Amino acid sequence: MTSAVPFSRPRRPAPAPGDAERAPRELMTLPGMSRDVRDWKLVWIRIAGAWRSGILTVWRRPPGSAVWVAHVRWGEDDQGEQRWGWFLYDPATIRPIPQPSDAAVTPTRIEGAP
Repeated sequence: MTSAVPFSRPRRPAPAPGDAERAPRELMTLPGMSRDVRDWKLVWIRIAGAWRSGILTVWRRPPGSAVWVAHVRWGEDDQGEQRWGWFLYDPATIRPIPQPSDAAVTPTRIEGAP
């Protein structure tokens, strides 16, 4: 937000080399139905030159497109900065965080529990 334009969007930091690429507005506003897959996954995403943990909430394939776009949130919105966005999927910049298998997670016995 700027004082010259009071209701403008906050400015995003410039992307660093190797950062996840934001999906172009033209791709996200193509006419027709997008194919959406809603699935929550923990991921690492490269933003502002650093890897950050985040949650991938939606996979989207815009109509007539061969690319997948991922909606990722990597933190709470802070001081007007949006910490979420639509990014072109690239395994070099958006990576799943490995989850422990069910066999690897052993519950701890709680005293007094049956």
